Amino acid sequence: MRFYDTSPLSETVLPVPTKNDPASDPNSAVGERRTDAHSWQNRIDLKIRFLARKPAIQNLIIYAIAAAIVCYAARGVSWTQVVDVASHASPWIFVIASLGGFLCWFVGETFLYSRLFSYFHSPTGTIELLPTMAAVYFLQIVNSWVASGAFVLFLHARKRVPWIMAGCTLLFQAYLDATLLAILALVAIVLVPTSPIRLGLAYAAGILGASCLIASFFISWGKRFPTGNSLRWIYERPSLASFRAARATQCLMLFGIRTLIVLGAGFALYGQFVSFHIQISLVQTLALTPFIVAIGNSALSPGGIGTTQMVFILAFARFASKNNLFALSLAVTVFNFVVRIPMGIAMRTPLAEGASEAANDFTPEYKIG
Repeated sequence: MRFYDTSPLSETVLPVPTKNDPASDPNSAVGERRTDAHSWQNRIDLKIRFLARKPAIQNLIIYAIAAAIVCYAARGVSWTQVVDVASHASPWIFVIASLGGFLCWFVGETFLYSRLFSYFHSPTGTIELLPTMAAVYFLQIVNSWVASGAFVLFLHARKRVPWIMAGCTLLFQAYLDATLLAILALVAIVLVPTSPIRLGLAYAAGILGASCLIASFFISWGKRFPTGNSLRWIYERPSLASFRAARATQCLMLFGIRTLIVLGAGFALYGQFVSFHIQISLVQTLALTPFIVAIGNSALSPGGIGTTQMVFILAFARFASKNNLFALSLAVTVFNFVVRIPMGIAMRTPLAEGASEAANDFTPEYKIG
């Protein structure tokens, strides 16, 4: 994304100074303006080169961390057995289960975010959001934070939502997701007490408690602080309008959509286990799904590289050997890359048009003379 456009400056043609030209006098006003213009342009050029280099460095660091996690997860794994496990898997069952899970995520989240944006900004249709969602899914294999930025770009360019407010709307959805996953984890612990997810009881309870505290702040006691109080200042931030304006029915709708997505992911995961002949019940798979969704799809690594391997090996160690689980986790990661890359190629033009439109907000008007 290009935030600065120096083309107006680069196209400006300055006449060559002559002896009688007042601009040739460094002490004249015109000469000072010309000197300032060139100085300003040089600073912008340096800034552009820095911004272009910074994402590349960040992505290299992120992929290095992901590769380190994979290497750590692969300790004690026999690559010969991993290849043997993969060769004996049922590819069609794996593809059908993985594709079904991907469609559940893609279609479900498209509808989810269309409802989110419609509730707090302006009506947003699922068809309207499809190009942005495709770009988000593609960018997730590069950098998860950049992928979220595609939503912010959509809200600002198409819905004229201020940048910070758009980011806080996404923060509100992340807050709801964390709350829901904590609730689902606690339900799984109660209904399936033999599940390994029981080890996360304290974390789930802590997240739910923090979520309730945040909800009570925006519903009740946040507005009771006197003017000038720091907490009252936070409560009144215009960018946090979604936290203040959210109604119970809206939250329940967003909870319901996300719950269906998580359930779909659980069934898809069970199909993937079946394809690799891993003996685990559907109940145990669904019980661990909140943990898989929370960690495997986090922003800790691009495309789930590393986190997927660690989650599979840790969460399902009781049900299969490390070689089988590592082979399945690699297959899941490869499938995610294969299915997402064409989406990014197909949607690069709509995304570039939105970026160009938003870049106009950052293009300063500078006139010489």
